Amino acid sequence: SVAENSLKTAAETLLKYAHEFGYPVSYIQEQQGQLIQNIVPVHKTESQQISTSSKVELALHTETAFHPYKPDYVMLLCLKGDPMAVTTYASLSDILKHVSTASKHMLMEKMFTTGIDLSFRTNGEEDKEIPIAIISKAANGRLTFTYDVTVVKGEGWIAKELLEEVQWAIEKCTQEIVLQTGDLLVIDNRNTIHGRKPFQARYDGTDRWVQRVLVRKELPPSDQINGHIITTEL
Repeated sequence: SVAENSLKTAAETLLKYAHEFGYPVSYIQEQQGQLIQNIVPVHKTESQQISTSSKVELALHTETAFHPYKPDYVMLLCLKGDPMAVTTYASLSDILKHVSTASKHMLMEKMFTTGIDLSFRTNGEEDKEIPIAIISKAANGRLTFTYDVTVVKGEGWIAKELLEEVQWAIEKCTQEIVLQTGDLLVIDNRNTIHGRKPFQARYDGTDRWVQRVLVRKELPPSDQINGHIITTEL
């Protein structure tokens, strides 16, 4: 059918661009390792912190913040736009303008924890508290940012105060973009957090529809990946 052909073309186009950025990957725990994920509103998850929600604000987050092999890029191809479904984002370079130097250095300590995304726990797996630093230095000297508004916690009062400062800084510099049909958004997951505002889902085939693929610059060790599927146990 025409619809199937255009869907296949969209998927091929998305993968072609993904290969320009690195290796398209997926995760064994999420959608059974599906490489290209079709994201449309799902009724039973409409109020959850999950990409298929609609009624709630999808809070700003690093994609798969808890994972040792998280994606470097999140690529979103909009197949059907909705002017009310506003994508939000904030970048580390802007956030740091509102954070003191002393706080920046303390955010590099592993004084924080994050949880495991709901999308990785659809079979009733337990959540875990995974120690993280909010800011890290990559091998090339660039700073990276790991954060998830809803699940990152501070260990002790200093860490909790630091998170309040970070949250305030994020609110100062959050920007918005509305994806229109045909748009391709590439998010640098190493230094940019993203989210989405609530919108009204209709569940009649006309809802917002985004294809998503995750990309890594380097593949994990061979015992942690099978084809394109990252198999790391959490």
